[in-house]
Amino acid sequence: MENKRILELALEALERRRIQAEAEVAALRAAMRGSAKAAPKKKARPAAKPPEKRRVKTPKQRKAQSKRMKKYWAAKKAAAAKAKKTARSSAEGKPKSAE
Repeated sequence: MENKRILELALEALERRRIQAEAEVAALRAAMRGSAKAAPKKKARPAAKPPEKRRVKTPKQRKAQSKRMKKYWAAKKAAAAKAKKTARSSAEGKPKSAE
């Protein structure tokens, strides 16, 4: 008789836990349905100062930069031509191998 009472109490406790678990599952499902329908919220960004405006060059500054770049590319072109000329002259001075 006592064994039967223990089993009944255990059964009642398990049923209470089952009801709680079902309630939790229902709440989770409702939360999932709600989140699927609603658009995900973006995280609030802290107020940031607006980006600084780009500096605009004056015509005088643009002209000065243009001169610097023309000088730079002219020197680079001259160096490439000199290297190419040096490579040619050294290749011409080498004796040809017997074929």
